[in-house]
Amino acid sequence: MHDGSAIFVDFDNVFSALWAIDGGLAIRFASDPATWLTGLGAMDAPDGSRRWRVARCYMNPSGWVSAPGEQNDRIWFYRFRGDFVKAGFEVVDCPTLTRGAKNAADIRIVIDALDMLGHRNPVGEFVFVSGDSDFTPLLYRLRAEDCRTVIVAPGRLSSAYAAVADAALGFDRIGTLLGARGRELPEPLLAGMAIAQETASADAQMFAALVRRRYGAASAPLNLSSLSSEILRELPGAKSSDWFGYGTFRKALDRLALPDVRFAQHFLWNERKHQPPAPLPLAGSVPDPSTPDNPNAAPS
Repeated sequence: MHDGSAIFVDFDNVFSALWAIDGGLAIRFASDPATWLTGLGAMDAPDGSRRWRVARCYMNPSGWVSAPGEQNDRIWFYRFRGDFVKAGFEVVDCPTLTRGAKNAADIRIVIDALDMLGHRNPVGEFVFVSGDSDFTPLLYRLRAEDCRTVIVAPGRLSSAYAAVADAALGFDRIGTLLGARGRELPEPLLAGMAIAQETASADAQMFAALVRRRYGAASAPLNLSSLSSEILRELPGAKSSDWFGYGTFRKALDRLALPDVRFAQHFLWNERKHQPPAPLPLAGSVPDPSTPDNPNAAPS
């Protein structure tokens, strides 16, 4: 018999996405989870109201976002841990496992959700507060087990991820859950957020201008590593801002929609103007000893 609902919050994913869209909304989401959890209990519920049998928040305690005006110019995720505990969530710490700041929250969520399918009284509905499309195969499995699935996430969702769920609640519905006003934000943080948004907007425009100028003047494919180093000399804050909220240098380039651009082998180039870079040699390949470029070739 299916009964009740389970909610899994991928904190890092949602907070970072909200922060890039609306800093105030991100703070309200993180500091007052009891409010939106109560609202979500009634929103689009199949039986009028949800009974939360399981509520878990998966958080990297050492995660952070840039916030000028705050101490050390960062908002650390661990400051919201107590708010989720007070709201009735079980908080699962998911520290980073690699140098790239990747944690295992998504894998932990998948394992926990599948484990619940084996319970004597499994839950009937799974609510995922995450925009991570890596959960798509999990949603297929849950649908096959006749479980209802709901996605709550800001930003643009993968079409496959949204299509397999029974319901997908976006940014506007999150705003409704949190209300027009939430917990009052500290004045230094409000001022810092305004400065950050103005600075990010100006830097993003300068970034776009620099890249387009360099791309338009290039006579050959551009090395991505060299190009990013050039950009950072002009805009040293680009990397600390996670490339203006896009996460990586490559994603920031993708958003520029450069004309006729192609990417491969750590290069980008204009397919109408440039020859693509030469393919890299296969690993372990041995150069032809007869070629003049081979330093080990016997003198003629």
